[in-house]
Amino acid sequence: MRNLIFILKRYYNFFIFLLLEIICLSIFLRNNRYQQSSWVNSSRSISGSLFTQKEKLFGFFSLRTVNDSLVRENARLKQQLGIPQIPNHLKDTSYTSTTVRDSVKQTTHYRYIPCKVLNNSVDLKYNFLTLNAGYKKGIRKNFAVICDKGIVGRITHVSENYSVAASLLSDKFVVSAMVGDGTVGKLFWDGDNPNLVTLSGIPQSVKVKQKDSVLTSGFGIFPENILIGRAAEKSKNGTTYKVWLSHDFRKLHYVYVIEDITQIERILLEDSTQSE
Repeated sequence: MRNLIFILKRYYNFFIFLLLEIICLSIFLRNNRYQQSSWVNSSRSISGSLFTQKEKLFGFFSLRTVNDSLVRENARLKQQLGIPQIPNHLKDTSYTSTTVRDSVKQTTHYRYIPCKVLNNSVDLKYNFLTLNAGYKKGIRKNFAVICDKGIVGRITHVSENYSVAASLLSDKFVVSAMVGDGTVGKLFWDGDNPNLVTLSGIPQSVKVKQKDSVLTSGFGIFPENILIGRAAEKSKNGTTYKVWLSHDFRKLHYVYVIEDITQIERILLEDSTQSE
């Protein structure tokens, strides 16, 4: 204790100078948007590198299970899409999907970008995932994120080598979902149980039973008919349903970022109609 007091007395001026420097730097960053943006991007790159090292250290414990899951999922996708199996299971996959609904043919072009999850939270109000791919891999803001068992989230921030996705387990994250007969509602997380989400907007005349599948409707960033979860129970007032998610967010190791190649054209067309 005596030595600590001696050091503080001896280097008193230096500590005062350091404190004032920190205060000046915080004021400077707070009032200059360009410098603040540069600082945020730099800190995101540094944190991304730290998350990479952490994931390398802890990833070996579940490596076998994760790799087996990846191989099965890639084999299933490639068989479904008619793409030959290749040795590199993490190679980017592109395909064209043509669907016919009510005699209307629709062609959608998707590109799947596989990513490793470097950081993930499930117990916050706004939960995020950090991924090991960014602009270099073609990832852009608002791209959808899924895993082999269901939907995950939406890309919100992108740097050169990393990206951050808002998790489905986040406040104000709303997904357009549909039940078995095609009725569309809204699905969101209430901030409580990370395994349960809430489905609303389904009329009482529509009968939704326990364990009925809840899928993406195709309205929004997610492709159609991706499994979200299964109906668990109806609320007492009969207006909402609890839905068990199809996967555990605590066990996310690899995800797919989806680029809808036709999305930009559709958004520009919709924006042009609103501006008229």
